[in-house]
Amino acid sequence: MKYSLILGYGSTGQDIEKFLISKNKKYYIYDDYKTVPKEFTFELSDITSLENIFVSPGIKKDHEIINLAEEKNINLTSDIQYFNEISKIKIVGITGTNGKTSFVTLLDKILKKHGYKSKVAGNIGNSPLNLISDKENLDFLILELSSFQLSHLTKLDLEISVVLNIYEDHIDWHSSFENYAASKLKIFNFTKNNKNRFLGPVDNQLKKTNLLPRNVNVIKDMEAYFLPNYFDDFVSMFIKICSRFKIAKNEVIDFLSSEPSVEHRFELFITKNGVNFINDSKSTNLESVNKASFKVKNCMLVMHGLSKGIGSNKLDLSNEVKKILIPKDSEFDLSKYSKIITEYDSFDELNTIIKANYKDYETILFSCGGSSFSDFDNYKDRGNYFKKMIESEI
Repeated sequence: MKYSLILGYGSTGQDIEKFLISKNKKYYIYDDYKTVPKEFTFELSDITSLENIFVSPGIKKDHEIINLAEEKNINLTSDIQYFNEISKIKIVGITGTNGKTSFVTLLDKILKKHGYKSKVAGNIGNSPLNLISDKENLDFLILELSSFQLSHLTKLDLEISVVLNIYEDHIDWHSSFENYAASKLKIFNFTKNNKNRFLGPVDNQLKKTNLLPRNVNVIKDMEAYFLPNYFDDFVSMFIKICSRFKIAKNEVIDFLSSEPSVEHRFELFITKNGVNFINDSKSTNLESVNKASFKVKNCMLVMHGLSKGIGSNKLDLSNEVKKILIPKDSEFDLSKYSKIITEYDSFDELNTIIKANYKDYETILFSCGGSSFSDFDNYKDRGNYFKKMIESEI
């Protein structure tokens, strides 16, 4: 009997393992950083016993095992691609630098409200392989797709494809902004109907390249919606996609007006002494910080994390940001904001600074601009830590 190899044993790899067990499939596991149970350990000499390799999103395309598999003509796949091959569910694919999780969560909710049977999967933290038993009872699967996932995909059948926006992110992984953007735009290759391909705003740097496709619907008619929890470009795209499901614009606006933002995305979690505390830990790139800064008044901005290779010149804040707190070992070069910067050495020191000064501002905005991995497992851990710190100490 041939084996499968799970390449990368994070949450996606573990979901793939559950699926293989349910199908009584034999498998190996390989992870560059995690210890694998001895009975599943993979050696390069085992390569000839493989029928396919399930590649997890974070694995780079030049990985030794991928190179070897290509030499040996061994099938490379992913949980998403494999699900697509064994299922006929109509799929809506959503990608973009910012707003993916919010978009898929809200689209799923409004579709259910209007009688559609839908579920979400992908980068949101749920492999579509977990939904195999539901495949006969779904009208639509809504997939959140990261640039990592898209870089590995070679086949996917999408009913609708959406790129919410493209700004600098994950340059450390993709080596260049052009490679990152190309990975995002790859989603349009998987949608046959040009009328169902939608593109939101992109970085001016990208407009100077020849990467932008022609046969897509570019969302240009941005209105001012004045919704407190959502940016106008997000609302414009949401209205456009909902129209494909015969949901009227006024119904969409009413829906979004009553929906709080998802946790860790511009989340107003507490007000103390008239000061609003906003947790935007999901902000892991500078464009996200920029946009958040234009939705606040008299603000103390708290940044944190690793830059992922993004150029610090991309930070362009609202004048409402009056103070910026950054870690002492920050990778960001914020010299143009030097007059309003205060450095903190640890979260204990950050807590002390906020506690002593927060009453001078209308908003304390925790919009990090970088990945969480310098101090936390993920943005959720980081956001929860910040909220708990504020709620218990201030």
